[in-house]
Amino acid sequence: MKNLKMFILAAAIIVLAAVTPGMKAQAANTSLPDTTPLWFDAEYYATRYPDVNAVYGGANAATYGGFDAAMWFHYKNYGVNESRVPAASANWFDAAYYAATYPDVAAVYGNDAEKLFRHYILLGRSELRRPNAAYVHTMAKDGTITGTVSATQPVTPAASTTPAPSQVTTGANGGIYYPTGVAFNGSPYYILVDRTYNVCNVVTVGEDGTYSQLVRSMLCSTGRAGHGTPSGTFSIYEHTAGGGWVYMADGTWAVWGMRFRTGGYMFHSVCFTHKGDLLPIPEEVAALGSKASLGCVRLSVEDAMWLYNLVPDGTLVTIGN
Repeated sequence: MKNLKMFILAAAIIVLAAVTPGMKAQAANTSLPDTTPLWFDAEYYATRYPDVNAVYGGANAATYGGFDAAMWFHYKNYGVNESRVPAASANWFDAAYYAATYPDVAAVYGNDAEKLFRHYILLGRSELRRPNAAYVHTMAKDGTITGTVSATQPVTPAASTTPAPSQVTTGANGGIYYPTGVAFNGSPYYILVDRTYNVCNVVTVGEDGTYSQLVRSMLCSTGRAGHGTPSGTFSIYEHTAGGGWVYMADGTWAVWGMRFRTGGYMFHSVCFTHKGDLLPIPEEVAALGSKASLGCVRLSVEDAMWLYNLVPDGTLVTIGN
């Protein structure tokens, strides 16, 4: 009888190991929210990481409260510490686009981002509605990963707010944030950092064939006194693995790093006190738009994620003023 009990216990342990996610000797990341946030793309996560989907997806998802909750559970507890990527791009759920593209939804939920996101998760995704203008579904309605799934309805992108090539963004004191007419050099984008106003601009090729079309303008922090950000033209030569946590010289942590010059200079998010924290250091967020870094170019977490996912290695960077 004793041997039978031991056999049953051993079998139970084997079964438990087979159906339980690959737990590691690490504490759950309690700084992240319990519910799925807007910036997490469960469909992308499951498609990119089939090992996760094999354990947490399908029938097993019900254990965690559904597919999205299951994917988020893994990312919150394990994926973030494994430098897994939570979404293909920053702001993958574009509430303004969703409301403009689907007026039937907007008629009920208005422009409330949380309510629009909830509609997409509960209904819109199964109807193959798009959460942003460029999104391509990789999962069928039954949750099967298919590679690509075409939308069932026509999509009319929201009107672009990108300024015309002739427009120039200026600072409070009249300073020009980015030059126009820079010759095309083969890169799809060109990053310009103004150390006077601490603004980072991404431009692309306009109708005139030069870098004259502003894509996005972002507040940043460049090097403070004694830690100046180097001026000149460089190129992005490394994206940190998965955009994950990078240890900083002052003992803090940052995410979404891209190196542009030897010596430790990189674009990255504002810093966090601890690896895995949900919120960055408030003083660093407040310092965006001023000289506050140790020489790197700091951006908000959202802007750093957007830039990381937009520009490839080899993108030119000019730092001036």
